[in-house]
Amino acid sequence: MKLPWSAASCSWPSSACCACSAAPDWKKRRSPTCNFMNPSPHTPGHARKVPWGAFWRLVLIQAQNSFNEKGAQFLLIPLGVWLYGTQGDLEYPLGAIIVLPFILFSPFVGWLSDRFCKARIIQSMALLQICVLAGMYWSLRTHNLDGAILWFCVFAVQATIFSPSKKGIVKDIVGTSRMGFASGIVEMASILSLLIGQIGVFVWFRYLLEPSTDTVWHHWLGEGFFQWFDAWLKPSGLNDGWYAASFPCLVFLLMAVPVAISSFYLPRYAPEGFRPFSWSLFYEHFHQLGKLWKNRNLRVSEMGIGYFWFFGGTIMLMTIQMAKEISGGSDDFSSVGAVLMAWMSGGTVLGGILASLICRRHIRMNVSVAGGALMALSCVALSTVSMTSTVFYALLMAAGISAALFLVPLNAFFQDRADNDKRGDMIAAGNLVDCVLGLMAVGFQYAMMLVIPPSWQFVVMGILSLGMAWVIFRFSRVAPGAR
Repeated sequence: MKLPWSAASCSWPSSACCACSAAPDWKKRRSPTCNFMNPSPHTPGHARKVPWGAFWRLVLIQAQNSFNEKGAQFLLIPLGVWLYGTQGDLEYPLGAIIVLPFILFSPFVGWLSDRFCKARIIQSMALLQICVLAGMYWSLRTHNLDGAILWFCVFAVQATIFSPSKKGIVKDIVGTSRMGFASGIVEMASILSLLIGQIGVFVWFRYLLEPSTDTVWHHWLGEGFFQWFDAWLKPSGLNDGWYAASFPCLVFLLMAVPVAISSFYLPRYAPEGFRPFSWSLFYEHFHQLGKLWKNRNLRVSEMGIGYFWFFGGTIMLMTIQMAKEISGGSDDFSSVGAVLMAWMSGGTVLGGILASLICRRHIRMNVSVAGGALMALSCVALSTVSMTSTVFYALLMAAGISAALFLVPLNAFFQDRADNDKRGDMIAAGNLVDCVLGLMAVGFQYAMMLVIPPSWQFVVMGILSLGMAWVIFRFSRVAPGAR
């Protein structure tokens, strides 16, 4: 199996390429030269200035991909409620769809990221995103819900392939000394994009069901423009959920084009993995997890990272349940859900920025410990107040801040301690753990929804968070280099 950006295609002297350094005999069966422009910055002897322009371009690309992915998912959830009322439970199958490809293809995408140029993979996935959004838009335009869900499945596969490469290239660009800051920015930009996507789409969907005619856009462009616009995109008049879903999807499609173009300006670094393709990549999940499990630094830090995604997935589904209960499944569902998510999301963004600043020079594990303890306290406090009170909103924000404080140092520690030639493989293994826990969150919250109210669900999450904070505290006291 050979792709155009394979490490086997070369034209530079081996001394100029970090990927051509000492390797076992089977790894040396390749041309002695390499066509990549940049050696990896963490390789000894290649000290250079960090290309911050490339880093911020990467942040934009991955943030836009996260935004569109989550936006597409959260277009379908209110559409299901609009079509089926309180019985529209699309959030559960969609939550499973988004994580299943990570579980099924984790070893293969990890190998892909290690074996081939990460920048080329990112570029290919940016182009695939355009195709996916075009197909999804057409399905929504023609009132084909099954087709839209099918295209969303393809989007989930795209995100699976994209993830190890966009994470793995961060260290190539910034090196070890800036990993705490860079990792925090990348993760928080991704999370911010996910949150803006899901909240913004909820608000947008509600507005498009019954759009106001007294907006700045109507004053600037005139009613005639909107009449033409609606004749093309909204033939069935007001309160049309299909239009409320298809128009944002079209905007996502148009946004994806310039970002895909910008991906072709990312620097290319030679891959450091040389394992040949084998069909076992599609079923060696336990072997991949075994390698991660043997490294205590990676094992414990990934336990914390995975718990963050379990916590976030569970709380997100809880907010949807609470929005249904508050709105009664009416058209106000999406606006109520957006308010609840906005408070949690705002806290997550603020916490991510704070953690990145604290860890801008060094990775500080005590920040994760404090974040885990605050997660537990916030959840217990949330169980004691009304879902519609101002105090409840403030506590949701506190939970978001603490969750981000918990995540950022753990994620930076994990990426920094993974071996350079296995980083993509270990990131993919970590993604596998994250997604298994994300899938468990779907089933876990669904089970809680059937037997206990949201207030008691918060108590359960508080107990789990306290236990995880204790695990990270014990680890931080003995981990080499942890502070």
